[in-house]
Amino acid sequence: MANENKKTVNLNIISIIVTIALFIWFTFRTGLIGTFHWHRDIFMYYLILLVTAVLPVIFGVIFLLKRNKVSRLLVKIFSIFSLSLWIIIYLGLTVLGAMPANAKNIPLLTQKDTLPLSHNKDNQDLYAHYAFASDPHWGSSNSDSQARINIMNNIENNDYDAFFCLGDISDVGMIPSIYKEAVHDISDCIKKTPVMILPGNHDGIVNGMPAFKKTFMKRGDKMYYRMDNGPVHIIVLFMLWDDAEFSKRQEKWLIRQLEDIPEKDTVIILSHCYILGSGYWDEAAHKNWGDIPSVVKRLTPILEKYHVDLHLSGHDHFFEDLEKDGVNYFVLGSMGGKLDTDLIYNSPYSKWLNNTDFGYVDLKIYNKQIILTVYTQYGDPIYSKEIETR
Repeated sequence: MANENKKTVNLNIISIIVTIALFIWFTFRTGLIGTFHWHRDIFMYYLILLVTAVLPVIFGVIFLLKRNKVSRLLVKIFSIFSLSLWIIIYLGLTVLGAMPANAKNIPLLTQKDTLPLSHNKDNQDLYAHYAFASDPHWGSSNSDSQARINIMNNIENNDYDAFFCLGDISDVGMIPSIYKEAVHDISDCIKKTPVMILPGNHDGIVNGMPAFKKTFMKRGDKMYYRMDNGPVHIIVLFMLWDDAEFSKRQEKWLIRQLEDIPEKDTVIILSHCYILGSGYWDEAAHKNWGDIPSVVKRLTPILEKYHVDLHLSGHDHFFEDLEKDGVNYFVLGSMGGKLDTDLIYNSPYSKWLNNTDFGYVDLKIYNKQIILTVYTQYGDPIYSKEIETR
């Protein structure tokens, strides 16, 4: 009997160590904490998984307090159950994350590359000509696949120095076949335009980031970084859902970058999550999606203090031009994902909004100004704005 009890205790200890370790690993998957802010149901599922991770602890304590056949049987059953479940979860997520698509035919920009600039002999003041789009959502039955193709064809045919896609490439990042579809379409459409692809919240769902990194990033790449060329600087922030991923470390890094850049230079900041934006009532979150208070509180004072010229983002599925205290913000999540049409919240900083057209943003950076133009998927201009740079 003593030997049987010892085996039971050893099994229980192994189960406790492994299940809790794997649960902690799962908890800190990229984007999971931010998901809880917007999806209460997902948080409930997370709590259920928490229960499965602590079952061996609960029944181990019961067995220590009262050792008999019943308690011994129960601790064995739940130790084996939790151990098996979490090993399956771990293997499933790591195997999926290890299956990237082959993006070798896409002319990807890397973080170590010098920011591409124009060499326009006819206009020496034109520093750069970029295209921006966001939220194509490959893999979603509600997305418009033809709009994605039209937008990429327009970008490829208009001789841009670079194309930046600001996230939500996949509707469900943990499904590798979606990235393969995205890579197939991008490589078919984009042959010569350098492409920089950022992750969005859907790309990071559950454990989607490993596959995203292996597909669109190089070994050693960071989640937030800066690209420069002469007087033009692009800073990429890592914000998926809100400021959950915007750590104190990233905040200090951002401030250091802005302090390092000469005041007369042009600074554009990119992120998937918007800083300012109109929105709608989110049933899953039971709160308003728009002008997220924590994001506004943390980010706008920094951008205002250092006179950032422009912040570009996706996340919301529409176009919106916003201004606050001398800083310009533009939301452009209209690359094919289902457009947000049921807007009930109007940001007080909004200057223009379009949630009926798919399209992309054209950005011309000059010596003293930026000209921002919105084009539909068919190449028709529908909005233009001049931004005086700092």
